[in-house]
Amino acid sequence: MRLDQDRFVVGYDASKATAEDLIAVIVKAGWTAELIASSPAILPKTTSTRIDDPFFIAAVARAKRENKPIVLDFEASWCKPCKRMERETFPDRTVSRLLDRCIFLKIDTDQHVALAKGFGVVGLPDFRFLAPDGSEQKRLLGFQDAATFAQALKKFLKDLEEASTKRDGLKTKQASQRTKRSARIEPSKPGKSP
Repeated sequence: MRLDQDRFVVGYDASKATAEDLIAVIVKAGWTAELIASSPAILPKTTSTRIDDPFFIAAVARAKRENKPIVLDFEASWCKPCKRMERETFPDRTVSRLLDRCIFLKIDTDQHVALAKGFGVVGLPDFRFLAPDGSEQKRLLGFQDAATFAQALKKFLKDLEEASTKRDGLKTKQASQRTKRSARIEPSKPGKSP
């Protein structure tokens, strides 16, 4: 049980109830549920349906233009831990400054069902940290206090910057090598003048 994150584990007898029934009861009580199974075949599949959502497509286009990472906050109006994050986590100065460096999107899963399904969202809140090209880099589940969320976001931004610096250094090195090869002076052949 993780009361600091509003998380707890529920065991159940699969011969008496299905995972879907259990999740429905938890959601009806105003909580969110995440199915964690020992067999990957039981878990929901991530599909490419997220790409078809105009909201997501516009966000990725903006992120590419501005060269900013994306933070997706999957939430719902009935989600108690989501509301708690609104009150406690997002107003934090450090968190808000870090989010200012990103494209921060709040996605109501009741309005963007296909997008949530495309990302395999099964519990709320669910946060996805994406590179500017829209590729998923990190996932956080459940309530995050300000310190925990800020720490994860700082690490994500630092890792992206380091990867970008390495790519830029590699591109510069490759361009330098191309310039050296093209600037090579070929010796003239005997009997021919330049």
